[in-house]
This record gives sequence, structure tokens and C-alpha cells, in this order.
Amino acid sequence: MPAAGGASTRAAQGPYDVVTFGAFQKMMMQGDFTAKVRLDAAMTRHPTTGVGAVADARGEITIYDGQLIVSYGRAGTAVRAESESAALLATGSAADWQTVTVERDVAPADIEPYLATAARAHGLDPDTSFPFQALGTLSPYVMHVNAAPTTEPHGMGLPMAITVETKGGQIQGRVAGLYVSGDLVGIATHGGERTHAHWVSSDRTSTAHLDRWGLKAGAVLVLPKH
Repeated sequence: MPAAGGASTRAAQGPYDVVTFGAFQKMMMQGDFTAKVRLDAAMTRHPTTGVGAVADARGEITIYDGQLIVSYGRAGTAVRAESESAALLATGSAADWQTVTVERDVAPADIEPYLATAARAHGLDPDTSFPFQALGTLSPYVMHVNAAPTTEPHGMGLPMAITVETKGGQIQGRVAGLYVSGDLVGIATHGGERTHAHWVSSDRTSTAHLDRWGLKAGAVLVLPKH
């Protein structure tokens, strides 16, 4: 199966060693959930942050503070997370971090502009790719965990997989994500979006892909230190 450096891999770029395996647009348009990299191989790069999907559309992958977390949409035989493979994985690394207190509620539609503004104000270039994290209250939120491939047609506006969705007014937890440069839009992220973010439970044992999310005032945004 493909490993780091294969044809489906985008080489490390920028100061935060952002690497992608697979492509979001291929999952959406073609239903391509084939394995692109084993997680044990991906973790040899020692990424601090990562987001992705388990091969065969069976779950979600997150790396938060260097910890690998995998959640599944359906119950099954437990396996070691590192032995899984990813259909999509985008990772980045930061040697040091800086924290930013979120001073106002940030609506889902404003998350990407807020991240870009905060990054620029703290010495980062929002035209380049960088990892980010957050902790506090997400409000509101819609998130999902892949459960299985779909046999239905694929394309814009159509489901990529069978999923287990959760949504609500607010939820506590953490966020791991990547804010990407324009050339990685549609590769590491949904088309037209600059971010790919996952929720992580406060105890760091479960995770889900964030389809829509905002931040409540008092949350903490964590950015790479320039």
C-alpha cells in the first residue's frame, strides 16, 4: 500500500512541514477511500497536528499535540490506531506554540476570516499553510464520523460516505486543524475552504470531522509561534 513519498503524497511545504496524503476532491468526486498511507509510517514524521479519514470510509483520524486518535462510525474489532491506513491525511508540525484568547463569539461563517486575522496579528502568513489547535466551547457545531462507503453516485453536494452525524448548540472539547494555502484547497480541505478541522473530546479519546463550528468567547486558539 502507498506510503510517504508515493504518487498520492504532496511533499512537505512551508515552515510547518505540511504534508498531505490523498485528496479531498477525489473522495468527493470519485469516492476514492483507498489507502494512501499507513498511520505508523505517517507518525514517523512526528507531526503535532493532523486530520484525515480512515481508509474504506470507516472512521476519522486526528493528531492532537502529537497524539494519534482514531474514531469509527460503527462498532467493530478494536485495532491499534497506528496499524490503520488513511484515505486522506494532512499533517503539520510546530516546534512551539502561542495562545490567543478568543474575546468574542465567532460564528461558523466567520471562523476562516477569524483564523486568518489572528494568524496575521501573531506573526503568521495566512497565505501559507499552518497547523492550529483550540480548546473551549464550540458553538454551534455539526460534526460526523464516517461509518462505511456509500454505493450511491458521488459528486458535488452528494454524500461521500455513510456517516454518523452529531450536532447541537454547544459542546466542550478541543480542535485540531490545518489552515492551508490556496494550492491545497480541495486537496487537504473541501473545495472552496481553507480549513480542515476535527473535534477532539476533552479526554482525547474520541474525535469527529467538523462540518460547521463556531467558538464561544473565552475559548483559546493555539497557533504556531513564529
